[in-house]
Amino acid sequence: MSVPVSSGPFEMSRQGSELFLEGGLSPPCQRMGAMVAFQCFEDFKKNFDEVISCFADPMLECPLFTEVCSTLYDEESCKQSMRENPIHIINVSIKSAETEDDDTLVTAFSTYAQSKKSILFDYGIRRITFLIAQKREFPKFFTFRARDQFQEDRIYRNLEPALAFQLELNRMRNFDLTAVPCANHKMQMYLGAARVEQGAEVTDYRFFVRAIIRHSDLITKEASFEYLQNEGERLLLEAMDELEVAFSNTTVRTDCNHIFLNFVPTVIMDPSKIEESVRSMVMRYGSRLWKLRVLQAELKINIRLTPTGKAIPIRLFLTNESGYYLDISLYKEVTDPRTAQIEEDNNKGRNGRKVQKRLDSKIMFHSYGDKQGPLHGMLINTPYVTKDLLQSKRFQAQSLGTTYVYDFPEMFRQALFKLWGSGQDSPKEVLMCTELVLDPQGQLVQMNRLPGGNEVGMVAFRMKLKTLEYPEGRDIIVICNDITYMIGSFGPQEDLLFLRASELARAEGIPRVYISANSGARIGLAEEIRHMFQVAWIDPTDPYKGFKYLYLTPQDYTRISSSNSVHCEHVEEGGESRYIITDIIGKEDGLGVENLRGSGTIAGESSLAYNEVITISMVTCRAIGIGAYLVRLGQRVIQVENSHIILTGASALNKVLGRDVYTSNNQLGGVQIMHNNGVTHTTVPDDFEGVFTILQWLSYMPKDKYSPVPVLAPKDPVEREIEFIPTKAPYDPRWLLAGRPHPSVKGAWQSGFFDQGSFMEVMSSWAQTVVTGRARLGGIPVGVIAVETRTVELVIPADPANLDSEARLVQQAGQVWFPDSAFKTAQAISDFNREHLPLMVFANWRGFSGGMKDMYDQVLKFGAHIVDSLREFRQPVLVYIPPHAELRGGSWVVIDPTINPLYMELYADKESRGGVLEAEGTVEIKFRRKDLLKTMRRIDPIYARLADQLDAQPCVLTGSPELPGAERKDLESKLKTREEFLLPIYHQVAVQFVDLHDTPGRMQEKGAITDILEWKSARVFFYWRLRRLLLEEAAKLEILQANKELSNGHIQSMLRRWFVESEGAVKAYLWDNNKLVVEWLEKHLAEDDGAHSLIRENIKYLKRDYALKHIRSLVQENPEVAMDCIIHMTQIITPSQRAHISRLLATMDSSSTT
Repeated sequence: MSVPVSSGPFEMSRQGSELFLEGGLSPPCQRMGAMVAFQCFEDFKKNFDEVISCFADPMLECPLFTEVCSTLYDEESCKQSMRENPIHIINVSIKSAETEDDDTLVTAFSTYAQSKKSILFDYGIRRITFLIAQKREFPKFFTFRARDQFQEDRIYRNLEPALAFQLELNRMRNFDLTAVPCANHKMQMYLGAARVEQGAEVTDYRFFVRAIIRHSDLITKEASFEYLQNEGERLLLEAMDELEVAFSNTTVRTDCNHIFLNFVPTVIMDPSKIEESVRSMVMRYGSRLWKLRVLQAELKINIRLTPTGKAIPIRLFLTNESGYYLDISLYKEVTDPRTAQIEEDNNKGRNGRKVQKRLDSKIMFHSYGDKQGPLHGMLINTPYVTKDLLQSKRFQAQSLGTTYVYDFPEMFRQALFKLWGSGQDSPKEVLMCTELVLDPQGQLVQMNRLPGGNEVGMVAFRMKLKTLEYPEGRDIIVICNDITYMIGSFGPQEDLLFLRASELARAEGIPRVYISANSGARIGLAEEIRHMFQVAWIDPTDPYKGFKYLYLTPQDYTRISSSNSVHCEHVEEGGESRYIITDIIGKEDGLGVENLRGSGTIAGESSLAYNEVITISMVTCRAIGIGAYLVRLGQRVIQVENSHIILTGASALNKVLGRDVYTSNNQLGGVQIMHNNGVTHTTVPDDFEGVFTILQWLSYMPKDKYSPVPVLAPKDPVEREIEFIPTKAPYDPRWLLAGRPHPSVKGAWQSGFFDQGSFMEVMSSWAQTVVTGRARLGGIPVGVIAVETRTVELVIPADPANLDSEARLVQQAGQVWFPDSAFKTAQAISDFNREHLPLMVFANWRGFSGGMKDMYDQVLKFGAHIVDSLREFRQPVLVYIPPHAELRGGSWVVIDPTINPLYMELYADKESRGGVLEAEGTVEIKFRRKDLLKTMRRIDPIYARLADQLDAQPCVLTGSPELPGAERKDLESKLKTREEFLLPIYHQVAVQFVDLHDTPGRMQEKGAITDILEWKSARVFFYWRLRRLLLEEAAKLEILQANKELSNGHIQSMLRRWFVESEGAVKAYLWDNNKLVVEWLEKHLAEDDGAHSLIRENIKYLKRDYALKHIRSLVQENPEVAMDCIIHMTQIITPSQRAHISRLLATMDSSSTT
């Protein structure tokens, strides 16, 4: 109620009586309040007695109050109850204050409140709040409570106490709150410290930001969705600004920071619309919110579905605990029907009647929509929970710049959803995951246990992923370091778990993924000895003279000897018995060299795994020592941008060098080093993108080493022409592979060779004169190697440890193999071979760089590696020389099909060239000046006439005179002039003549290439050729399973014969038509039981003949077992078959008798 300063006791009594009559409740439950306004604080002090008299005894003397009290309570108990449980409030508004300083104002208010404390208690005052008006600014609020002995409640500073329930401050009751000043008075911020037991350390600190959104007029009860969206975004930005200021002004590390917004006006909208809007808004500011550690946000809003509909209180909760997945839960507030009831109070009044009282109805969260959130069924005043062990470990991992190990399975799940996309009909359960743990015998067992239950710093999972290429599922093994357990170091148990998980991947032939976040091999000390050993000083009074040895006393040795922690020698010295320590073994395993032994074991295992299965590594946070070797041994490395791969830390190197040379580990092994030197194949901004890249890479690879490559239905038409045309001028080879935005048609795409959007480059920053990656051709995954035609720059960084070194910029010409690009080519070929991918090489090399520096840098060795890698390749290799490309000298040699004739084929475009040297170089050697002059004399009549005149000799018989000197000089001059005039054009003629020796026609005539192709239709040709080769390879494997002795040539001729038998001799010529052969192979390799398959029938006969041949040879080599074999075989055949054999034997006997 509003009480003017001049109102007297009588008016107050009358108003109170009316209030009693209207409320109809018992007086002890009746709460009263006074709102008073004064010009200044001094005026309030003068009128304090008049204000407090509003709550004076006349109220108790009121007849109505007396009547009610006499009914239920005695008068003394009413007064006592009011003192012990004060319920009244006073709001004091002061128009002008003497100062604007908050602390000065609080001191004045607090001093006065303390002086009137006993009076305030007597009159049942629960709270007194001072409102200080400010010109053109939000008023200040200072609240003093009875429960705090009328000291200021700092939490309510500048907050209307009546609005505290709207900010739901009671939900923070699990935290000790400290108010943080905000520039925006409409926003409240608190630093919460989790309440812990006495003496325990507080580790859970978090900021709570709370705000109420109203219309500017404070009256309007309805609002548009646009207003809600704009105000919400504005307030979110202000909250982030306030948090950034608070971060710089606090000494504790906060986590799980929370934002709460209460939107007061009612909005007419669909709740699902707000979810979409909030998600897009949070995604816009996601990185900033994550940096500020805002992991939870809450929006309270009243919504009408229709303009005349009932208002529904809605709660929107956003949670982002892992940093990659935003979980949004939508609830409506409902009343719990179990608590909305009337109970009878068993306590009787003075007249013996029972008193009925209404219990408070409890309001709880109820999920809105199909998704059931974690707060479903919980009361709306449920307090915010403090951190549990899992959240603490998650915070620890995230603080180090990585993801908590048990969050990776969910990260894989979300990456799979992203891979399927919103338009795809994705499976309901895209991921099934089981943890792999060691049993007491050191063997792997599958177990489903709660996250954080690991007892070693290594965690392994077996995952079944349902992907686009394998919707029924594919299995992988994922091995991860747990950086929250002994900083992710490698000990014997970690090594054993890694070893067993990797062995499982090899045994089943499935991919092995290693997520690296470690600190290298573990370093330990025998803690039980640390606190026992003594020092034998040379001079006990002067320690700087040194010491002789470390020893144990007899008492300590007796105590520790049974654990075999130490080896000692017994001596008597100075009348004292001592045990000199010679070896410290340690009670615990994993202190030193045994960790290195385990590291060597898993290093060898990783090398073996690379050769047998697909290995992919992702480095997040760091990989040190053995961790660095493991990722390199697995070859395919994804590195998160803020991580490093090093052998020794920067601080340790600085100590070795004796000065501060390196400033950070990133300087030694960050992405700017490891991506540029080829150790890292690709970089990603965060862990989620790293996991997504792993799944993208796996999409090109078979599900296991026994399966063919996963072929998808082509989204890009196979039969389309290639729109990008390579030119003679240098161009980006990625345009040839993947296409580019159309240079002249806005918004159009100029297609390349492979399916649009399918090319994924790897090792892009290393050896840039070669481009490598994976792509799809009509849905078929292939490995790709292409050539950079432009000049690139190689940056060689300066070594900080060498003061004389400087950064250098080296130019590398296009179409040339340098040492690094030759190594990159060999590395890519090896990777694709182990991935069972077919390989396409777009050859455009003029040769190897053979300068002194390149020869010293082993260009010859790496060029030979290309030959080694191609010779070992066991999938189709299609080499194609594109338009205006050339393949010369040594570069032809290392990719010639004769290196691996079973799998390699070489094709050339009709505009391509190939030869030992470029035409210009050949002209310099084979068509020199003298040859050009001969050609001129043979072809040019003017030059020939002049030359003939000069060559004419005087003849005695004919009487032809010798040319005069002047005339000869004139002829020589004319001839020289003609030579100089004709030489340039005849040089071009010579180049053309030499160039005609390098044409595709000659290559084909000499059998150096398989065929000549036209670029625009090359995509169609290679698609059907590749499909044919893959199907022939599948048929070949089945034939070899039936008969291992058949050669490749024999198998090819068999397939051709079967084709002719199936299609007829008239169509034998169609064997050269790739498309028709593909259709024939698919038809006869199909696994339909009802379909007739000529290939499978013939394979069955091959298998039978091979088995008979094998049995026959065994019996011939071992005739003594023939009878035993016959007896054994008769035991496993049917009676009818035995009868048939008996008849045959009888026939054989009669024939031999005859």
